[in-house]
Amino acid sequence: MSAPQHQQLAEVLLGQIARGEIAVGARLPTEAELCAEHGLARGTVRQALGRIENLGMITRRPGTGSTVIARAPLTTYHPAVRSLEDIATLAAGTRLSHPSSSDVRLDAVSAARLGARRGSLWFKLEGVRMIRGSDGPPLCWTEHYLRGDIDRRVMLRGPTPEGLHSMRTQQEISAGFLPAEIADALGVPRGGAALIVTRRHRDLKKRLVGVGIHTHPAERYSILTEI
Repeated sequence: MSAPQHQQLAEVLLGQIARGEIAVGARLPTEAELCAEHGLARGTVRQALGRIENLGMITRRPGTGSTVIARAPLTTYHPAVRSLEDIATLAAGTRLSHPSSSDVRLDAVSAARLGARRGSLWFKLEGVRMIRGSDGPPLCWTEHYLRGDIDRRVMLRGPTPEGLHSMRTQQEISAGFLPAEIADALGVPRGGAALIVTRRHRDLKKRLVGVGIHTHPAERYSILTEI
């Protein structure tokens, strides 16, 4: 028995992405173009694209189509990244569960965490980060900050390879302890050790535009480097 049509189309597109025929950052053909090229119904094409999206390899947005963000499925979560493409891939393969958002004016402690000016206004989005399509345990507690004078839709759309290449990103890895509210959200003991990954994004004029702070239960993660 042959595979379902949506699965066959997904395999064709996955092969083109893996071979670099459709590069990271490039857009896939539109749904209408795929329907015409392969003689398929729009629902079948959407099923195929949904499968590839669940693998963390494309992002789909109304009006802009499907953009390739990774050449291989996101199968393993790594708290630290090594490239701008890794950031986009991680964002596509994970999601925030029941996030909350607010406008915050930084006090002295918050300003020091972000590396920003005390009293400045920021938009904050936070929640438990999960593997997309998985019911496994939470990965970490994520806080995203966007400078208050920037359109917050930039954050809500998620990072893209094109957008990240217009910025400079600094990654800091530090140790800490799990506050009670974060430990409870992650389902781990309060006060335990934490692995904290902070990424600060600056524009080409070196102005801080966004900060991501990801707090992980230390016992779940380690970082191994071979020299």
